[in-house]
Amino acid sequence: MTTRPQIRGQRSPLLICAMLLIPCMVQAQANFLLIVSDDHGAADSGTYGNREIGTPNLDRLAEQGIRFDAAFTTQAICTPSRTSLYTGLYPMRHGAHRNHTNVNEGTLSLPHYFQPLGYKVFLAGKTHIGPEEAFPFELLSTEGISPFSTSIRDYFRAMRVVFHSDEAFVMVVAASLPHTPIGEHRYPDSERYTSSTVTLPPYLVDTAETLRARAGYYELVSRFDKDFGVMLQMLDDSPAADLTYVIYLSDHGAGFAFEKWTNYDAGIRIPLIVRAPNRRNAGASSSALVSIIDVLPTMLAIAGQNEQQSIDGRSFAKLIDKPDLDHRDYIFATHTTLGIRNASDPMPIRSIRNQRFKYIRNLNPEGVLTNNVTETAQSAWHSWLLAAQQGDENAQQRIHAYQNRPEEELYSLEADPFELKNVIANPGYAPMLANMRTALELEMARQEDLGLKAGHTESNIGFVAKFLWATKLAWQRLRGLFGAD
Repeated sequence: MTTRPQIRGQRSPLLICAMLLIPCMVQAQANFLLIVSDDHGAADSGTYGNREIGTPNLDRLAEQGIRFDAAFTTQAICTPSRTSLYTGLYPMRHGAHRNHTNVNEGTLSLPHYFQPLGYKVFLAGKTHIGPEEAFPFELLSTEGISPFSTSIRDYFRAMRVVFHSDEAFVMVVAASLPHTPIGEHRYPDSERYTSSTVTLPPYLVDTAETLRARAGYYELVSRFDKDFGVMLQMLDDSPAADLTYVIYLSDHGAGFAFEKWTNYDAGIRIPLIVRAPNRRNAGASSSALVSIIDVLPTMLAIAGQNEQQSIDGRSFAKLIDKPDLDHRDYIFATHTTLGIRNASDPMPIRSIRNQRFKYIRNLNPEGVLTNNVTETAQSAWHSWLLAAQQGDENAQQRIHAYQNRPEEELYSLEADPFELKNVIANPGYAPMLANMRTALELEMARQEDLGLKAGHTESNIGFVAKFLWATKLAWQRLRGLFGAD
């Protein structure tokens, strides 16, 4: 006999309906499988043009759906970006603009919107959001393996049960890959990729250690792709296949310098692929500017709901039918070092981007940027320092550019896609600079963004979670001492 997956954290649908002041709806027809990878830049898969990395399953999804080439997150850090995905709000508006913090009291999220419509709303894998009452997902069980597992393999059995049920569902699968392993700040060695098969983007310093780290990152991307393929095949072999929208995206870029923890495109530009149940417009691509906050209202529009005036996101459902349409004029993103591990000086950053230009304002240009890259030598930073000490001028320049930011930056993205040449002082760009400054200031004012004075919420990592995390880390280290696999 088929059994339902075990769940935790379920909330009364009647209570949610009362909160939203709308009646509960009958079951909708469209299901949603929302898959989120962790620390995976848009440029790092085959379908986005990387011919060195093997991602056949992500590539297959793009052949069956629509690839969005200009999709962006709101902040290149885990908690703020995931919270924006689930709430449709910018970080300053949902309150969790610092990593590891809760949302503001009364904030609504994806389950609040979909449970009253008759959906079962599941989450499998990584959470890193809070508090629990603001995100009342039904958490899929790993059936005795670990109630806190972030490996999506542990949820396959429970997923299969959902795919074969007759209830409408929204399933969020939040993988931990290709993030560095929990408790570690380095990518693993890889046999699949070697230093000779990896080409570094020009914003990274070309050292043997950086190449090795990049190969390890590619290894984790391919591991995610393999798990992704199993999950997609399970759906395609189930009765839910013809009713389910598949949406794949990442939270932000990888954990290298100039990627995660920055407002450069390598940090905020994310992969986004949408496959409709009838696979219409299969193999198409869209160059429209899309934000991670637009995913929730898009799902709601597909489910027959009107635009939500209380959130910042805008539905891009029209692009599924007509991928060549425009969507946004600007992409707005934020950053703060406050609340992240291994940060010292506060470094609040705001940016705004259109199709051709990126404007960045650093609100504390006297500060020095520190994070896991600089303080734990993640992604071969120590080899950059050694190269700089030995007189490598490029390493010296890249280290300074990463840790010391001017008050303003402007990049012409068509001529300089890797954002290496700040043209803020070029008089030829003065009109565009004035427009971008105004647009950024208007958006900050709309969000009541106080910059350095912005308040913050409490930590979303409870005592029990901290204890379990520390226990897991200690166990991994103990196993390593004894050479265990």
